[in-house]
Amino acid sequence: MSHTRINLRNVTSLLVDSDAYTRGLVAQMLRGFGMEPPALADTGAAAKNFLKHQCPDLCIVEAVLPDMTSADLIRWVRRLKGPIRFVPTIVLTGYTQLRMISAARDGGANIIVKKPTSPKALFDHLVWIARVSRPFIESDKYIGPDRRFRTIDPPDGKFKRDSDDPVPESDGEDAESQESTVSHLPKWVA
Repeated sequence: MSHTRINLRNVTSLLVDSDAYTRGLVAQMLRGFGMEPPALADTGAAAKNFLKHQCPDLCIVEAVLPDMTSADLIRWVRRLKGPIRFVPTIVLTGYTQLRMISAARDGGANIIVKKPTSPKALFDHLVWIARVSRPFIESDKYIGPDRRFRTIDPPDGKFKRDSDDPVPESDGEDAESQESTVSHLPKWVA
């Protein structure tokens, strides 16, 4: 899919961060990419209230909110009915401890981006989400995009851990093949 084109015009987003300065910076970046001005929320409760009535095309969530973690919020979204559960979700975090990153990933985030982030880094991650079709997994313990990268390179092209090395495709006989999988690409992929 090297020729994937994305069109960010008319793409709606929800930006959830308790820090007004960070919200302003990220909102400015999104507008610079040609996106609609994002809806803003400063708590998980405010985000939930918004998401009960609106279905944005993208969510960007701070890892630690005043009233819950991003993992809690994303887990809630992934269990909703309808298209909202498939919304691509980026977690922004200044916390790089493995437990925080693992919690966001295991909550159903599409990708985790370290703060502070540059416009280029954020845009690269948006493009990566758009061009990489990862199956959507639904099992008893997890709902969200496939957490395994397999043969898909991360957005910056660098695997961070030895365990991230691509693995050959399975023959479908493993335990996870029993999970329900559906592939979803954002609507802004052309």
